[in-house]
Amino acid sequence: MRNLIVLFLCLPLFCGASSAACQSTAASASPQAATANLRLTSVKELRKGVDAWPLIVNPASPAEQRVNATLTRLNQRLAQALNECDAGSLDEAKRMGAAENDQDSTSGDWSRTIKVTMTGPRFLSLVATDEFDCGGAHPNSEVMAMVFDMTTGAPVNWPAQFPQSARASSFVDLVGDGSKVGALVLPALLKIYAAAASEECKDTFQDSQSFLIWPDVQHGTLVAQAFDLPHVAQACADEFGLTIEQARKLGFDESVLRAIEQAHRLMAVTPKR
Repeated sequence: MRNLIVLFLCLPLFCGASSAACQSTAASASPQAATANLRLTSVKELRKGVDAWPLIVNPASPAEQRVNATLTRLNQRLAQALNECDAGSLDEAKRMGAAENDQDSTSGDWSRTIKVTMTGPRFLSLVATDEFDCGGAHPNSEVMAMVFDMTTGAPVNWPAQFPQSARASSFVDLVGDGSKVGALVLPALLKIYAAAASEECKDTFQDSQSFLIWPDVQHGTLVAQAFDLPHVAQACADEFGLTIEQARKLGFDESVLRAIEQAHRLMAVTPKR
């Protein structure tokens, strides 16, 4: 398990074996599911300080039902991880001499906040920020994003959004609650990210690097964040907002960029409640 800030891009990893399979599934999905803005339940807490993944209200299509099934499984997985974390915290507290029934040992050992960064058209993006200390050598911080393609209800296959010439690929690891995470490896993105890094961090990004990606409709960008850094380099995992033009030059699929642009324009003209 890695200790870095992490993002969840794919659950069944990257939509299967080929982008052609993804395209075939997308073609058979309801176009309405891909274009409509989605309504989500309010973010609720699994317990104090720990947000659960919200669900789509009244899922009307197979894609929406698939998303809800995935998010429900993730909530169940998180609940199990919380129990395991509590047990680890209690063991550590007893080792340090605390009373056996000292509930303060588990209060606040895990926190999670969730924000929604896109609800259509075509994509649903949810980002969770975790802080947890389960009695190990040091506390951990992670960012975990669920980015769904609503033509299929599957997590976005980011490497498939590029031409072959971009040499995009994937890297997979586990995050704190046991979820399998896929990250994007893109040589051209590494150059941009390293150039923007602080002087203290530039040596961190000399070799191949994977990145977590999610859309930020409010700012009209695609966020990239370094993934799988050593714990001592966690501070170098900054969020980097790619403008649409930067993302276009990197080779991101145009349909992804158009969806973000459209959602950003709609947000700008929609009255705030």
